[in-house]
Amino acid sequence: MDNFQDFLNNLYHSLGNTLPGEEAHLKMAPYKRKNAQTILQSEIEPRIASVLLLLHHHNQNVNFTLIKRPDYNGTHGGQVSFPGGKLEMHETVKEAAIRETEEEIGIPKNEINILGELTQVYIPPSNFLITPFIGFIDTPPTYTPDQREVDFVFDVSLSDLLNEQNVKTKKIPMSKHGKEKLYINAPYFELNNQTVWGATALVLSEFKELIRSIS
Repeated sequence: MDNFQDFLNNLYHSLGNTLPGEEAHLKMAPYKRKNAQTILQSEIEPRIASVLLLLHHHNQNVNFTLIKRPDYNGTHGGQVSFPGGKLEMHETVKEAAIRETEEEIGIPKNEINILGELTQVYIPPSNFLITPFIGFIDTPPTYTPDQREVDFVFDVSLSDLLNEQNVKTKKIPMSKHGKEKLYINAPYFELNNQTVWGATALVLSEFKELIRSIS
């Protein structure tokens, strides 16, 4: 990407238009799931959280940051995700995304610039309603992962995300723990030799469509 600033400007304006939304989500959805609007109009009371898709530029490449969670005994243990988490009292979803990014991977709050937000995603197994934000930093990142919440951090180039050969399908365990593992045949992105599926893949699918619309 020759001009990072031009790319960010185009992305900022696109985020103000109609988003690809649910149509893009469905391309990477592992099963038929309720969308965010359905949940908001129902009696379900989801837990509110947010994540940050963090962009940065290095050697003419635009990259974004992903993390792998430690392999704990929980719904999302060992999965690849964006930095993020649930809201604390008296903070907005945007503030939560920025705070969690600083806490989990060590990027200072004052270096993070928010461009806008993508379509909300509902995660049935953990009952989280997630708002994904897109932001950027002006310099290549230096990560300081919180070892309690992050196994490791890695960068992915936009070219790898746009490469259709990295979209695959396989049987993925819904839970890696317990006596009987439940597997589901699910689409995923293979990025840096990591399986990226579920809610993270849905967000990336929408982001991918957005990038294509401005290329």
